[in-house]
Amino acid sequence: MKKKELVNYARELFKRGFTKDAARGILLSKGVPVQEVDRALIIASSPEKTISLTLMLGFAGFLVILLIPLMIFLAPEQPDLETPDYDSTTQFESEESYQPPSELQTYQCAINEECLFNEICTDGTCSKLFCTSCEEIINHECISLQCEDNNTCTQDYCIEGTCSNDLITTCISGDGCCPTDCNQTLDLDCITLNTTLDECTTDIECYDGDYLTTDVCKTEGNNTIKKCFNILPGCQNNDLVCGANCTSLDDNDCDPICGNNIIEETEICDGDCPQTQTDCTDNNTCTIDTLLGSSQLCTSECSYTDITICSSGDGCCPTDCLYINDSDCPPASTLLSTTPFTSIQRTTTGMANLYFYEDNTHSILLSNLFSISNAELSPDLGIYLATKAIVNTKEDLDAGNMYLGELTALSGSQEYQIVTPIANINDFNSIVIYHSSYNAVYSYTTLNYNQ
Repeated sequence: MKKKELVNYARELFKRGFTKDAARGILLSKGVPVQEVDRALIIASSPEKTISLTLMLGFAGFLVILLIPLMIFLAPEQPDLETPDYDSTTQFESEESYQPPSELQTYQCAINEECLFNEICTDGTCSKLFCTSCEEIINHECISLQCEDNNTCTQDYCIEGTCSNDLITTCISGDGCCPTDCNQTLDLDCITLNTTLDECTTDIECYDGDYLTTDVCKTEGNNTIKKCFNILPGCQNNDLVCGANCTSLDDNDCDPICGNNIIEETEICDGDCPQTQTDCTDNNTCTIDTLLGSSQLCTSECSYTDITICSSGDGCCPTDCLYINDSDCPPASTLLSTTPFTSIQRTTTGMANLYFYEDNTHSILLSNLFSISNAELSPDLGIYLATKAIVNTKEDLDAGNMYLGELTALSGSQEYQIVTPIANINDFNSIVIYHSSYNAVYSYTTLNYNQ
């Protein structure tokens, strides 16, 4: 990609709302060297410089003031000249009729490449190029959508950006097509057009009206009788004929066809082109998904640019980002207490850990060695924070507590999130496992904030 085209492409990306990092990722995905990308982004993001008319006039006036004394000094003495007589009716142009020159227009361009891709340079000014729905803007030109399917019996046209190839059914001479139900009387394109091998003596007798075929009168095998052969050419370059079932890949006389499921020349896709932005969704919250090109020209493709900026609310936590500058990142935690359980009415082993997170929430994590013997899971068996440090009875628990939820397992590691912010966690001094139907404290652990 040329330097000016690269700069214009970068400016267009900025115009569409892409950040500098996102634009850089898109250009790098096109295979553009890193140094050229960085240089283009610097130029594209810099404001255009213009010379104000006031500054130019001021500089010109300064030069005139400097030159007047020099001109007076160098000028030779002149004899007095008689003052010419003027008619009293002579009219002079009044100062009021004087019109100052209009302000100089700012120079914008000299060639199309100095404008955006969808503009052209006209009289030194970049003007927007307007194309129809059946045209695509490519290199400052309106290029018609390619709807040709190389079938002489279809009418190929574009309506509102969509190609149509309608089958010809009318008998019309000279269009190269002999539709079904037509004959040589109604359509001269049907003259001598048949699939039988007619006997012949010269090649002229074998004319089938199809300019794509080579008409030959010859013998076949050991047969001495000559017959007509109407041979379709193969895929050959530079014979001015696009052979049957040929493409631009194997016959340069063929035009690339968007929609034949074959990727040809400048096509990027064919048959499976992404149509809308939704087709480019990769379900990765850490990429910017962009649809580039045109599916009608088989040039559409999906571009995926990694998100590298720390930004809250986009569902992504890029590498090197933290919760403090990106709320999508997990908050860091601080261990406040880790203590073993004390058994009351059920034997309980293992440790209970209390954590504080920088998003002002807490959680309780029971260790891998946690277990309760001779117990059954029940909606009534729950885990609590209690204000008392030692909890042996229901009365101790009722002195002040916060219900955290049902106990999810009788053994193994498990975590209980406390999403409601607690103004002063030190008001709670124990973690309790309690069965509300039995009014039984199974076990508790005293929190040790000073360890």
